[in-house]
Amino acid sequence: MNERKSEKVPLGKRIAFACGEVGDNTALQIFSFLIFTFYFAIVGLPVLWITAGFILWSFWNAINDPLIGYLSDRTKTRWGRRIPWMIGATIPLAIVMILLFTPPIALNSDVINFVYFFLILFLFDTTYTAFNLNYNAIFSEMFVSMEARSSTGKVRISFVMVALIFAFILPTLIIGDFLGGNPQTPATISKALGEYQLTGIIAAVVIIITYFIILKWGVKEPKHISKDAETAMSFVKTLKTTFKNKAFLWFLIPALGTWIAINILPTLAPLFMIHVLGVTDSELIGLVLALQFIAAAVSTPLWEKIRVKKGARMAGLIGIAAWIIPIIFFAFSINIEMVFIVQIFNGIGLGGGLYFYDQCIAEIIDEDEVMHGTRRSGIYYAVLNFLIRLSYIINFILIGIVFSTTDWQNYNPNPDVNTRLGLQILIGVYPAIVLGLSLIGMYFYPIKGDKLKENRRKLTELHEEKQKSLK
Repeated sequence: MNERKSEKVPLGKRIAFACGEVGDNTALQIFSFLIFTFYFAIVGLPVLWITAGFILWSFWNAINDPLIGYLSDRTKTRWGRRIPWMIGATIPLAIVMILLFTPPIALNSDVINFVYFFLILFLFDTTYTAFNLNYNAIFSEMFVSMEARSSTGKVRISFVMVALIFAFILPTLIIGDFLGGNPQTPATISKALGEYQLTGIIAAVVIIITYFIILKWGVKEPKHISKDAETAMSFVKTLKTTFKNKAFLWFLIPALGTWIAINILPTLAPLFMIHVLGVTDSELIGLVLALQFIAAAVSTPLWEKIRVKKGARMAGLIGIAAWIIPIIFFAFSINIEMVFIVQIFNGIGLGGGLYFYDQCIAEIIDEDEVMHGTRRSGIYYAVLNFLIRLSYIINFILIGIVFSTTDWQNYNPNPDVNTRLGLQILIGVYPAIVLGLSLIGMYFYPIKGDKLKENRRKLTELHEEKQKSLK
């Protein structure tokens, strides 16, 4: 894109950096996959209590995510802005992964279990955001050229898929029955509780190992970018300029739609597969989820070619459009063979959704730096982190409404036909509608063609000036 010099990134550094995706996505996807089923079916919290917990969680997100992003952009240390936050979050996040599945269930109190559930949401969001936000921010700061971002991005996406496959397969190898038996007894609940807890312990170990690798060999902040902490805006001005960014506002629509579609499937997969498709084999449930992400990983070169020829915007448009129909077919599959076939096409669309997301936000941050002279990756990823949490909240509000109107407020291992139809609508029709609306936002995303080339040229010149100022 008219850049003056090539930027080759050693393979070892790309792999070490991408290891962060393994811990990052292991944490997020095990949370997404198991949190609802665990507290609904095993702990026994009514669905409206769970929904209320996520709504309260949203108020903390509205404060926590922008605040951490703002503080990160202003952090001044000898190690830079991002790395201290990543180091500080590693051990606490690992501990929280274990605490996710250790509620005081023996006390047999919905109130106590609800308070514990809310506190765990609070702790998970704080520790996960502290690492994830800074990990994503440092990506666009370390790898500035399109060549470097593309080569690192390919390895990164491959590691994302490895992490997702691990996050979906691991629980199925440990947890014999996600729903604690039919009928449930104290013995079957106790067995399931121990299996969930073992899953959390293994996830914690994976997080510590992979985060150590990235922090040791994968990250190093450019000094000329770290100095931007000295020129960071005030908190109020930061928020105002961020939400005046036209490209970012249009991008938020498909970004939210993508995360709604990504998160709804693992959240409801155990309930849907067991009660709609009659699949009781937990390993099979994990394979169905993993297949989608395997297909997404395999499709990455396709989306890269589209981005090179047509830009990230077009990759997003095609990816989202290709995702809509398979999602509906998945929800109304008539047998497990059909599910496996549909998941391949689901994965291809998902691959496009993940690829445009990563590339477009880097383009937006580049343009913002050109406009304001200061790189503010933290605040942008903070808003996106809040968006991801917002997708959970929207999903759980709808789950609460559907389950309540179909008389499934509390878990019942024998739901009626209306509840099963509700599951099909939630897992297929609803995300398809959301992705359809996402196409509108992606269509009006303005960073493309000559504007993208001009941004790249100005960014190269700006970074050369910043590097000269250090001499």
